[in-house]
Amino acid sequence: MKTLSDKEMKQSTVKASKLYGDYLLMLLAPVIFAVYQYGARALAVIASGVAGAVVTDILFCVLLKKNFLLKDLSNIFIGASIALMMPAGIPLYVPVAAAVFAVGVVKVPFGGSLRAPFVPAAAGFAFASVCFKELVFDYSYNSADKLLGERSLGSLLAQGNAVHLDAINTFDILSGNVAGPMGTGCALLMIACCVIPLIRRKGSLFSVAGFIAVCAVYAALFPRVNAPVFASVFFELSSGSLLFAAVFFLTDYATMPQSVAAKIAGGAVCGFFCMMMRTVGTYEETVCFAILLSNGFAPVINSVLKRATKAVSRKEAAK
Repeated sequence: MKTLSDKEMKQSTVKASKLYGDYLLMLLAPVIFAVYQYGARALAVIASGVAGAVVTDILFCVLLKKNFLLKDLSNIFIGASIALMMPAGIPLYVPVAAAVFAVGVVKVPFGGSLRAPFVPAAAGFAFASVCFKELVFDYSYNSADKLLGERSLGSLLAQGNAVHLDAINTFDILSGNVAGPMGTGCALLMIACCVIPLIRRKGSLFSVAGFIAVCAVYAALFPRVNAPVFASVFFELSSGSLLFAAVFFLTDYATMPQSVAAKIAGGAVCGFFCMMMRTVGTYEETVCFAILLSNGFAPVINSVLKRATKAVSRKEAAK
């Protein structure tokens, strides 16, 4: 593995501090939403995830005899984003374990957040889903006043059930008044979070667009519930952490393809994997697994599109 020089490390840290500074600013809305919904318990879960990520990075810095750089805000983002995708009532050791895996296995061994071939937070949540499946998808905590009680939209869809959409139900779902991950359920907030990348990193949203488009088309063509097409698409896009992962993980600097076409294709591939695994898989939420798979396909997508571009250029030059 190639090691970074001190100069490269400083440049990488400055870039990471700007990128993850934006991400943390975007995370403020989901964090406030989670605290509003679940109070101090939400803060405890978020703090556990952040502590697990930061302490793991510090320990690796000590072991590798490197300076711990406080400007690298990626640890805070990793820990907080993992926690927000979990239920408020989850035992605190689960977000800690997920954050430790994300930083210790995915981020540090590859030279940092800007060099990792996979999104660390997505890997951390996927790890927790496999190891603590029952806990990660248990939304019974403080859910009595929710639209469906302790049942999430994801579990409803997995069982082939749906609710009749009216003005009240639609607003409840859009505003996150449904049992689910404590910080990712409000679709309106997820849409609002796109404002910052729209201003600061406009090109990053092409990946999100490709992802959402394929998810919507798949839900329309292969609905999991006996409901109108619009309802199927609405339920799928609003359930779980789908929109959250699209906005925060598909725009990851290190794993996102460079060209516009590759970004759209990468998002589309991720959307297909996500919806396919939702349809045939055993996990209620599969978006993080889909993101990891699409990360692995990124070099292939880039290579295929580069060859296609060169082939088109040659044909045009030969005319």
